Amino acid sequence: MTEVRLRPDVSATDTDYGMVLLDGRSGGYWQLNDTGAEIVRRLLDGGAPDEVVGFLVAEYEVGRSDAERDVRELVDDLLASGMVIR
Repeated sequence: MTEVRLRPDVSATDTDYGMVLLDGRSGGYWQLNDTGAEIVRRLLDGGAPDEVVGFLVAEYEVGRSDAERDVRELVDDLLASGMVIR
């Protein structure tokens, strides 16, 4: 998995419940819970996916395979939505 970044016309805003990604072209948005927001923040800050997985394992006491799957699925979904690009 390679680094991701927001598409130029997508903005990210922190909320009380996590984060919202807003597509300025279409008006579509993604609501992320606290964990999803933390994953996205760390990836957008240049964190390698393996580093993000390590953080999740340590912070949330989840198994490595579950954390890897969660990060991969979130990135795949965000790529498919067009919110992020590689």
